[in-house]
Amino acid sequence: MSIRAAQPRDLAAVIAAMQDFYTLEKLPWDAARQETLLQNLLQTPEAGRLLIAEQNAQLAGYAVIGFCFSLEFSGRFALLDELYVLPDFQGQGLSKALMQAAEQLAQENQCKAIRLEVSDDNPKARDIYLRAGYKMQPRRLMSLWLEPLQ
Repeated sequence: MSIRAAQPRDLAAVIAAMQDFYTLEKLPWDAARQETLLQNLLQTPEAGRLLIAEQNAQLAGYAVIGFCFSLEFSGRFALLDELYVLPDFQGQGLSKALMQAAEQLAQENQCKAIRLEVSDDNPKARDIYLRAGYKMQPRRLMSLWLEPLQ
């Protein structure tokens, strides 16, 4: 198993995996929008990174890390925006490996912390993050959409 930064040639496989993840998480799906966003991410490394995990040259999982700024976190922090391991590769430690790669990437980019969000109805994912050292925060995530999702 290896983890590396994604390249444009990886996008078709990542988008297929993303569609599975979005269906599982009940998120709105638009393949063209996601492809454009991923292309933008690959072209803008200061915004974040797309990491992929491969096993035998086959996509096994991916993680999207965004870079943010917060006074509360003493400056730059990373947002682990998405992490997904394809079903055939689950239970092999790939989530942990992707989290470790995200942590290393965050440190290399002078981030002070990594944040993520996990659905209340996904205890399996929450337990993985808790075992990795993430802590529950006594706050609720709130959002204000400035533009409607297309």
